[in-house]
Amino acid sequence: MNVLDQEVLDALQREEHCTTHLFEELWTGSLEPALDIAIRHNPHAEHSVKIIARIVEQCLSEFPFREFLQLHNEMKYDEQAAKLRTEGNKMVDPKVKRLYEAVKLYNESITYTKPGSTERSLAYANRSVVCLQMHRYEECLANIRLAREANYPARLADKLEKREEQAKGELAKRNEKKKKKDDPKPELPLSFPGHEHMPHVANCLQLQQNEQYGRHVVTTRRLKVGDVVMLDTPFVKTLHDPLRHVRCDFCHAERPFTLIPCKGCTWVMYCSVECLGKAYGQYHRYECGVMRDLWRVAGKCPMTAVRTVASAFGTFDDDPDALQAHLDALDKPQVNGFTMDWRTATPKDMYSTVHVLSTNQERRPFMQLVFMVYLAIIIHKLMLERTELGPRSRAKPSIDKLLFDLILRHVQVIRINRQFLSFYEHRPDRQRFQAKEYGTACYPLVSMFNHSCASNVRRLILRDGRCAMIVIRPIGPGGQLFDSCG
Repeated sequence: MNVLDQEVLDALQREEHCTTHLFEELWTGSLEPALDIAIRHNPHAEHSVKIIARIVEQCLSEFPFREFLQLHNEMKYDEQAAKLRTEGNKMVDPKVKRLYEAVKLYNESITYTKPGSTERSLAYANRSVVCLQMHRYEECLANIRLAREANYPARLADKLEKREEQAKGELAKRNEKKKKKDDPKPELPLSFPGHEHMPHVANCLQLQQNEQYGRHVVTTRRLKVGDVVMLDTPFVKTLHDPLRHVRCDFCHAERPFTLIPCKGCTWVMYCSVECLGKAYGQYHRYECGVMRDLWRVAGKCPMTAVRTVASAFGTFDDDPDALQAHLDALDKPQVNGFTMDWRTATPKDMYSTVHVLSTNQERRPFMQLVFMVYLAIIIHKLMLERTELGPRSRAKPSIDKLLFDLILRHVQVIRINRQFLSFYEHRPDRQRFQAKEYGTACYPLVSMFNHSCASNVRRLILRDGRCAMIVIRPIGPGGQLFDSCG
């Protein structure tokens, strides 16, 4: 192993995921020798994804990778739900009284329950108890309704009725004292008029391209500190593990007291039936069976890549042939989010702007490219085994190839074009607000900004997930805008 290979392996190990540890095992045990032989026989093998994939597939087939990664199908079972609900009850105990922790445990319990099960109804009922203690009367009533819809045991019905009566009484008192609603907080505006064809980008910004910087963003006028020059909407976003029992996986709203579970997996929750339906229709149907394992063994970026692939299939109305025809006809160098008319852009147009983002495949060290192919193969296998794309891919090889190609592409695209979503959490002990990550997203236009460790713009994530680009150093006319990926 040369010095560069060791540096790449060290970098991968720092990611601290099971897939990187497995890759290390494979690389030192069988991958590196097999690839060395292939390259000696064919110098072009070093740049051939097809040859690399064949060798990785062979090495995986001879290694018990499923056991190594502890992969298993998603299951909803009452025993785990009951265990988590019991843990939640301990948090409600007056001697402990960690009510917010109780809510998160009840939420996790709910994800393991089956529709209409007693366990689900009991978890909703227990959540209503916490809501009542926290004076969240509307959420208390919502949980009582959910408990009844989940067939709450008739023998315990009087408990719900008494709780419902108390919550309604307290809510009535509150409504009598309630003052007029606060005025809605104003939207963060651009500091300059927007382009006619993209109102969310200041008309002084332009996309240029040259040999030194590639595609990059410049300004035609002087910008001062505090200027807001872009409000970009993500094409795809994922919620991070620690907040999946606190926020809606679709809209990312913080709704811990009323979250409802996915019907299939134990990983995601939603704030409403509407968000659940939109997520399933747009992408979740293609990722549902792989989310828990992928988050556990691979982490944020690969899972965001899977959601991008799933969104691509959803965007083309579950028609892989239409997706393939669109990509075949796509003139990648001509796809330009800065010239596209965003007022009339379709979801297919928006996907095109993400599909053409740089992968840096040709610039990757060989070992890192092998890792990307290896990761794509594992994801591909799981999606074939656990999602509805599996039977269709087996029946039609072109769909199978399309799926793998998209996975490999977006594993690389997301790795270098992802942005972390964050909010500012108050830390009284430090007398400051501290940024806290809650998700990962890919923005079509923000991705056009080049990186600099001495950046002159900064990202500010708004409540609705949009990204505001704000000037933090003066920039003169013709100057390039630099973001920091760190």
